[in-house]
Amino acid sequence: MSFGSRTGFGLEFHVERDSQLLCVDVFLGGLHVNPWDNAFYPPLLVKKLKDELGRLRTPTVPPVLFTSPSAFFRLAESWMDDDAGAGLTPEAETALARCEFLDWGECTHQVTALAFPEGDRVHLVCRVYESGAAGGVEAPSEPTAVSVSRTAFTETLERGLAVAEREWSVRLAALRARGDLRDGGDMSGRPADGER
Repeated sequence: MSFGSRTGFGLEFHVERDSQLLCVDVFLGGLHVNPWDNAFYPPLLVKKLKDELGRLRTPTVPPVLFTSPSAFFRLAESWMDDDAGAGLTPEAETALARCEFLDWGECTHQVTALAFPEGDRVHLVCRVYESGAAGGVEAPSEPTAVSVSRTAFTETLERGLAVAEREWSVRLAALRARGDLRDGGDMSGRPADGER
């Protein structure tokens, strides 16, 4: 199941691949941002998709200090690395924090991504960090950037959320039917002690 587009923002679900996790490939500006690990923990993915929709569904003005997606991304990276960002105002730091995107757990740990809203557009910029041969981390020289309509962006997230919620409810029912959840297991999907 595919939603959105690989060249803009897209989610490709592979629900048949794992009985407990939810396999989803994430694409941004033609870049496959999680090729090393696409097996998400379903309740975490549900929560993260809801969070993204809550933040980015409504049209807003560009963030403080926004000049271009790539320039603002570099400023945000400096702020995240605690380099040049130390001199930012609290308002600018809050604006940068609101733009963080794809912080969806282990599957996206090697991605720094930001979503900058601007009216009816959302500018998406990311940089994927790859493990180097000596165990270090290397980054591509330029971030990947793309602008998409807010409508297409939110529809992709909404359709992805619907699949994630449905698949998690199916998996949760199967776990309960097999007795894999302890008595009193909650609907949040938090694993019991010793489970993944």
